[in-house]
Amino acid sequence: KAIQVVVPGCGYNFCNINGEGTPISFYLNQKGMTSVAVMYRCPRPEGRPKHLSAWQDAQRAIRKVRAEAPTRGLDPDRIGIMGFSAGGHLTLMTATNTKTPAYEPVDEIDRQPCTLQWACPIYPAYVLSDGPERGSNAHGGNLDEDVIVPELSFDADTPPMCFMHGDADTWAAMNSVKCWERLRGMNIHADLHTLAKRGHCFQMSASPGTGSYTWMDRIWEFLSREGLNK
Repeated sequence: KAIQVVVPGCGYNFCNINGEGTPISFYLNQKGMTSVAVMYRCPRPEGRPKHLSAWQDAQRAIRKVRAEAPTRGLDPDRIGIMGFSAGGHLTLMTATNTKTPAYEPVDEIDRQPCTLQWACPIYPAYVLSDGPERGSNAHGGNLDEDVIVPELSFDADTPPMCFMHGDADTWAAMNSVKCWERLRGMNIHADLHTLAKRGHCFQMSASPGTGSYTWMDRIWEFLSREGLNK
């Protein structure tokens, strides 16, 4: 009865739903789990934060899913979000700002909370002050002054998370590491998986049997351990 909301990536310029939405839904459907892939608005809005319209759409999607869950025999209190690259940043935006509305309410659906029970940021981009806009992190996110960007607030309702990142990713793996450290300091459960010598979108060219190919099994283990997919 759990529901996985998926937000694909592609720099907030394009929503790669075929590459990073449909395969996840197929995997989860085979496991008997409901998946909702979100086609959020692109490209980036001019003169406003790059993530704003996508964040609005993600919050709306969660509220809509929660509102409709009971009529579909699903649990409105078991909803998670997963996203890739820019979608990984969007995943963090949505999971760490659950008390902050991204838009003004428009109907009864917007009375629903957009809290989440878990989040899975997959090679999230734009996370650190070292590389919030450009394609690669100048320091790899390794310096003490490379800190989490302020729009990720990690509020009191931030849920458990499972991170996946290649350590050769130009959107540095330290994006995930420093978020994991933040959660650890808040006593929030979190898994962190880094894949050696793997770059961005590692799953797109993975060989069968490798960690880059079977990474979704780590997500399923996380959901099973936390009791979220029962």
